[in-house]
Amino acid sequence: MVAGISYFKGMAVLVAACAAFSAFGADGKPAEYEVFGDIPNYGEKYLSPDFIVPASDGSILVTARTGRELLILKNDKLEGKVELGGFPSGLAVSKDAKTAYVSIAAPAGKLLKIDIAARKIAQSVPAGHMPRSVRLSADQKTLYVANQFENKVRSYDASTLQRKQEGNVVRDAFSIAETLDGKKLVVLNQIPESKGGLYEENIAAAVSILDAATLKNIANLQLPNGSINCQEVVISPDGKYAFLTHAIGRFNVPTTQVERGWISTNAVTIIDIANNKIFATFLLDDIELGAANLYGLAITPDGKLLCVAHSGSHEISIIDLPTLIKRIQDLYAKSEDKAKTYEDICNDLAFLSTIRKRVHLDGFGPRHMAIVGKNLYVGMYYSDVLNKLDLSNPVNPQKISIGGNEVLNEVRRGDLFYHDASLCFQHWLSCVTCHTEVRSDALNWDLLNDGIGNPKQSKSMLYAHYTPPSMITAVRKSAELAVRKGIQYIQFTRRPEKDAKAIDAYLKSLKAVESPHLVNGKLSEAAERGQFIFEEAGCAHCHNGEYYTDMKRHDVGTGLNEYKGFKFDTPTLCEVWRTAPYLYDGRARTIFEMLRKFNPEDKHGKTSNLSDDDLRDLEAYVLTL
Repeated sequence: MVAGISYFKGMAVLVAACAAFSAFGADGKPAEYEVFGDIPNYGEKYLSPDFIVPASDGSILVTARTGRELLILKNDKLEGKVELGGFPSGLAVSKDAKTAYVSIAAPAGKLLKIDIAARKIAQSVPAGHMPRSVRLSADQKTLYVANQFENKVRSYDASTLQRKQEGNVVRDAFSIAETLDGKKLVVLNQIPESKGGLYEENIAAAVSILDAATLKNIANLQLPNGSINCQEVVISPDGKYAFLTHAIGRFNVPTTQVERGWISTNAVTIIDIANNKIFATFLLDDIELGAANLYGLAITPDGKLLCVAHSGSHEISIIDLPTLIKRIQDLYAKSEDKAKTYEDICNDLAFLSTIRKRVHLDGFGPRHMAIVGKNLYVGMYYSDVLNKLDLSNPVNPQKISIGGNEVLNEVRRGDLFYHDASLCFQHWLSCVTCHTEVRSDALNWDLLNDGIGNPKQSKSMLYAHYTPPSMITAVRKSAELAVRKGIQYIQFTRRPEKDAKAIDAYLKSLKAVESPHLVNGKLSEAAERGQFIFEEAGCAHCHNGEYYTDMKRHDVGTGLNEYKGFKFDTPTLCEVWRTAPYLYDGRARTIFEMLRKFNPEDKHGKTSNLSDDDLRDLEAYVLTL
């Protein structure tokens, strides 16, 4: 038992080490450092422009996500930068253009206060696990920050950075917007939280409405069935609506084609702020051309244009916003069945006909945007440049240099291809559509690799190349093969072998995020007790080694119907804390439920003799891996 304790504590140290990083060297190439999440070690410096915020003095501030810098531009020229020491995940700027606030995504996250004129960090405070989406209140007194994997939003005093309030949201808090009256926060939850496992009829990500002062929950609004990958929320200039981007996974049909959005469509949902309800959801796709992986939004100050970034197809849509709202209102006014009208709008691939322009950009991976005067600025994540478009004549985008690296090496190309829907037939989806941040979208999918009529949960791709075989039923002998078959049978296309190899290289370079269930990087008392139980209950018999898997197949008694007695692949337990629900079909919401309710014969570890307290301790340990 002592040897077991030493081994597992060693693994906890290894997981904690994944969060360490160091600065770039003088030659512009990064020193050897560990990264985490969906950020790889490229082996050389790339900036990856992400958040863009204009300042009142005419400057534009841009976060360089993998460059770990805050860039300051004036007159479309790079004027200065601030080294941040970590990966920026949110940006806000004060009205007087003197101060910027940046969140740093890390297991021990930070909130930075930056003196823009001095080009230096004036203050840094702890900000919880993986903070993101910094928002500065209209009165300039409060900062709001989402902690993605803690499912929380926290507020801070903008002057002192002292933490004020804390509120709960549904799952994976990803983007925040404050209503114009300063009374509410609209918070996007990136992926669904299942209440009854994946056998629920409706499974979708939700929008949380919080009281801005107390951060108490006012409402949770479920998006259309299958909604996943929520990215950004913005408030209209008149304060009436919140607009947000997301995908809609059509997970209730087999993945036999992609045409007409059969597998996935790409949507904007409008929230009626005054009434805390969904007003409408409309699609950005055309009948024969998808608008994959929607990301950032921007609305002109006069409220006439809504701009939406298609990160996967490298475009933006520019929409006549007043006409859009009137079109929706007119349909409701004529309808006797509002629910049916809502569904009709949500499924209409021609709804934006005549009121939208699709504009191709110069580069790859548009994410966040900002409007300055009559111009739209777009960060091209994989091209290391900005695009500038004149909204009065949005053609031929101007490419603006930010000192980036426009030459993609193999890992960088693999990162792009993983997020690139132009690889897919008609640009409907990319790998990241179903593997959110390279993990799971929390939906069951009926793939063609093992017949039709047997949907299974989307798997995390983290460490897939090191833990063969692939797929829940081990139908692919390796992740390399799964990548190639995914291109062929999910994206319905063929690509050169070098493209698949680049995706392999990207996936192989990724590291786990340290669990939010650790306490200062260490096991809690409950998790320490659970560590003993993990060994004694026989969990370590199959879940062993660096990746907590023996890479073998076992019948653990959880198969139903045609899978009764089936031997499933032993999954890695690395980052199991972020991949709920559990079992191949997602019928268990928690680790506790999986072992208490779905392990009657002790085939999945000897747990029937454990008390509920013992099981909770075991769960506490497993959730730290």
